[in-house]
Order: sequence, then structure tokens, then C-alpha cells
Amino acid sequence: MQVKDTIIGIFLMLFSIADYSFSQVVFPERMEGCKTYGFGFESDSTDAKLNSITFIKDLKVHLGEDIVKKMRGKIQLQIIVDTDGSSCLLSVDNKTNVPTEELNLKPWIEENVSWGAPSKQVSAVVVLNFADLGIECKRAGTNKSRGWHYLMNR
Repeated sequence: MQVKDTIIGIFLMLFSIADYSFSQVVFPERMEGCKTYGFGFESDSTDAKLNSITFIKDLKVHLGEDIVKKMRGKIQLQIIVDTDGSSCLLSVDNKTNVPTEELNLKPWIEENVSWGAPSKQVSAVVVLNFADLGIECKRAGTNKSRGWHYLMNR
């Protein structure tokens, strides 16, 4: 019985590792519930279009004035954008002074953030810097020659 349990345990561990690597999760805080079949990362320009001014304005409303005033640091969001422009928050790297749980980003992004529909499912990386002067929004992509880099909106 112990051998069978050990084999099952090893199989489940390998399956979870394979699932984790297949879905190409970038950041340490992994969110559940995204369909991650065959997406690619943005490379040299933004494939999924997002109006960053509207995004920041809506984010401020979502977070509320108190959190926006006190929040400092950088948060990176890996968002799967489907061909219909819908969003699914896949992973987060939160280097701010407010815990991720308090931000309640996953339901807000998935219910309220719409993108210009890309031709194929894509992983968009949104980098938000919270400072005294406001919120800065950048997009990041990756390719073999440049590695991770900031993208130009085209």
C-alpha cells in the first residue's frame, strides 16, 4: 500500500509541476481559474490594446482614494487576454506597501477590464508604479534577443 501511495504522490507532484510550467506563470503569486491554452507573450509591441489612461482612472475608482493615497511601490500583473478582449489575471508580483488580498484585483480585472481583441490569446504584462505623483502604467514583453523589456504602444 505504501508503494502505491508513493507512486500516486510522485505522479501528482509531476503533474502539478507540468501544469505550472505549461501555463507559463511569470510572477510568484499565482491566481487560479484562467484558461491558459497556447498563449504567447507580447514581444516587440502591444498585441492586446488597452487604453492606459482609462485603465488607471478605473483602477483608482476600484481601489478607492484612501488606498491610492497611501500605496507606494510597483506591482506587475500577468493578464491573459483572450481573442474576444476578455481578461483573466494569472499572476502578480506585488512590491507595494499594500497586500495583494486588499487590492481585490482579480475580480475587478476579469469583470471590468476590456482590451482591443488580439488575433490570438496573449499574455499581457502590465507594470504599475505607485508614487507621490500618481500611477505610471507600462507594458512589458519578452523575446529571445532582448529578454524582458518595456513595449511601445503601437
